[in-house]
Amino acid sequence: MRATRSLVLIVSLLSLAGPATSQPAAPRVSAFSPQGTVKGVRQAQAVFSAPMVAFGDLRRPDPFEVDCPESGTGRWVDTSLWVYDFARDLPAGVRCGFRLRAGLTSLDGRALSGATQFAFSTGGPAIKSTQPSEGSDAIDEDQAFVLELDAPATPASVEQHAGFKVDGLPDTIGLRILTGEPRETILKARYGQRPRPDGVLVVQARQRFPNKARVMLLWGKGIASQSGVPTDEDQTLAFAVRGR
Repeated sequence: MRATRSLVLIVSLLSLAGPATSQPAAPRVSAFSPQGTVKGVRQAQAVFSAPMVAFGDLRRPDPFEVDCPESGTGRWVDTSLWVYDFARDLPAGVRCGFRLRAGLTSLDGRALSGATQFAFSTGGPAIKSTQPSEGSDAIDEDQAFVLELDAPATPASVEQHAGFKVDGLPDTIGLRILTGEPRETILKARYGQRPRPDGVLVVQARQRFPNKARVMLLWGKGIASQSGVPTDEDQTLAFAVRGR
């Protein structure tokens, strides 16, 4: 009986005390974008899980140290959203890192938890357009291709990771990059007096294509920008050799 009365007393005391209170979760960066490999970046954004600046007072210093070759400006949009606006759309071959400043706290003075570093890359050089155009079914057996890239590529990486796959042939055909007078003659025919885009290459297979063959231009994983950022996936463009 005495044990039963003690249990009732404990239960009664717990009921009077009410439910246990839990501590609020530590503030953190709840979302950051972009991350990974992304093309055409103009802005980075960080969302915090708790207010970082007072409403109406957005003058607090930037929460991140930015490591990026491209210039930009940070600003608070509201109490928990910070953005970094780049001066231009980022080309390929750019890596940017964002590190939370040491000692950063939320508006109520709590230290941040969770991830402290975020990064993205605009990837290696990709083919934007070709001459002849992708899908052409009338290329020459010794066709030279004008490739317009979204960033200049290192010649060595192109010759190592690009080539041509031809139906009926077991091995990929390597390519060479044309330079000097052959290149200039082709580019003059392509652009005339118009300005030439940055990152233009003129390439040609190291052997002639068979007549009427289907040809795939392989722009492979590992082709690097001048800044050293490589492509992380293959790009393929289809053509066909003309009939006689």
